[in-house]
Amino acid sequence: MATTVVLFDLDDTLFDHWACTRAALASLRETYPALRRASADVLEREHARLLEELHLRVLAGRMTVDDARVERFGRLLAFAGESAGQEAAAGAAAAYRAAYLGHWRPVEGARELLQAVHACAATGVVTNNVASEQRQKIAACGFGPLLDTVVISEEAGVTKPDPRIFDIALERLGRSAAETVMLGDAWNTDIEGARAAGIRPIWFNRFGAASPDPSVTEVRSLTPTSLVMSALFPNSESRAPSP
Repeated sequence: MATTVVLFDLDDTLFDHWACTRAALASLRETYPALRRASADVLEREHARLLEELHLRVLAGRMTVDDARVERFGRLLAFAGESAGQEAAAGAAAAYRAAYLGHWRPVEGARELLQAVHACAATGVVTNNVASEQRQKIAACGFGPLLDTVVISEEAGVTKPDPRIFDIALERLGRSAAETVMLGDAWNTDIEGARAAGIRPIWFNRFGAASPDPSVTEVRSLTPTSLVMSALFPNSESRAPSP
């Protein structure tokens, strides 16, 4: 069956969360000397681990976003050898947040890809996070007019990889899983979740990780648009507009 729907993950698929995080941590290291005791790469890995752990609590409704952010930076300072109280942790969290917001950007090629896909298929975002945050990212990157539906876990009451969150998107679009493809960077949530919903997945493997299943199509970049379109619509000629 021809592809008539393309669903996208948001963070680190369309929105460049990785670049924003890296820039914000670099800024924070300038303000908090203790964070320079660890290398930038080590600090980034520990921050990513803490973010994932605490984000799961936020998604489960066990912590607020603000509380999780303060807890994250209290732990990160402790990891760097700094005994930080609540006030110091809150200050680091606020500084990080300001820098993170200041570096919001789309992944290279994301807007151009959305424009090409939207010209020939229904489009949607399926994302795990707090609704207000995700909608602000979509607006800031100019994705809104190019999306036919946006399904966010906080509003949907279910998170990826549960197939029900994908079903919500398809119900809204009036389409079937058989005519849908899902592009996302997170294997456990995007790829396994799409497969559980009967949707063909494409892995956005931007950093060249080893594939858990080589039968899954992958793309390493969202540019050039024509190559990504060929992966999304394998039985058609490239649907990217001619330059």
